[in-house]
Amino acid sequence: MALVGLFNISKNYDVKQLLKGVDFQLNEGERVAIVGQNGCGKSTLLKIISGEVTPDDGRRILDRSIIIDSLDQNPHFEDNLNVRDAIENELNELKSAKNRYEELSTLIAEDFENQKLLNEHAKITTYLDHHNAWNLDDKIERVLQEFKLKEYEYRDVNSLSGGEQRRVALASLILKKPDVLLLDEPTNHLDVYMVEFLEEILLKEKFTLLIISHDRHFINSIVTRIVEVEDMNIVSYEGGYDNYLILKEERMKSMAKTHNTLLKFLKREEEWLRRGVKARLTRNKGRKARVFELREEKRQKKTLPSYERCKLS
Repeated sequence: MALVGLFNISKNYDVKQLLKGVDFQLNEGERVAIVGQNGCGKSTLLKIISGEVTPDDGRRILDRSIIIDSLDQNPHFEDNLNVRDAIENELNELKSAKNRYEELSTLIAEDFENQKLLNEHAKITTYLDHHNAWNLDDKIERVLQEFKLKEYEYRDVNSLSGGEQRRVALASLILKKPDVLLLDEPTNHLDVYMVEFLEEILLKEKFTLLIISHDRHFINSIVTRIVEVEDMNIVSYEGGYDNYLILKEERMKSMAKTHNTLLKFLKREEEWLRRGVKARLTRNKGRKARVFELREEKRQKKTLPSYERCKLS
């Protein structure tokens, strides 16, 4: 099921056009990585999907029942909160649902034929199942340990370093489990063990995920699809990073072959044009016009994307 869709999206910043005619769809259960050269529009695409940035043209279609949440590069927290409180504050809705579930369970035990109570109980059960929120206290303890925040749990969160604050924000996000999670360079400020834990959680909890990352191993371990921003549009490749490299190389070879065929055909037509044509003949007029079209096509495809430049640094 599609949760987010972009249709014919274009976006300019000043005189630079980053995106033009982009179509994109994120389906439930997908884990998609956005890759591309620096400055090509990856973050802009992510922000359009989140709703933070409005496109100049095109439509963003969103399932209104879902929650999209993202990891800020520079998280902000309320004053006078320790690390544990900062995390638990983000889980208030889940905690309220768990408390209501327990209240309903007690009420149903006394009135098990009350259909209104049964319906509400079923709805909250589904909600808690979706967010896997049955043992939040245990999960909070584990994430504090795995992200090396346990030693800071009663320290003012705003006194932590920028990297530590990002770990607090990331911990809150993975515990909340939004319907769509957007992560921009999530493995920055994480050591190898933290990255392994993050991979484990994202896979085990079956997140619907959209990420920007330069961490090849991380991408290869978790994503189901890679979307590359290239020439103001996107190209989609199924599978992880290893498969992306294979499919990308095949595509570059195919494009090079097509380009060489174009050049050979144009050379033949140029020779015909130099020999002179009877411009008054309709057939020759059309062929002559085609030569000019081929020249323009050659000009637009003067430089093919370099396979090596497309690799992550």
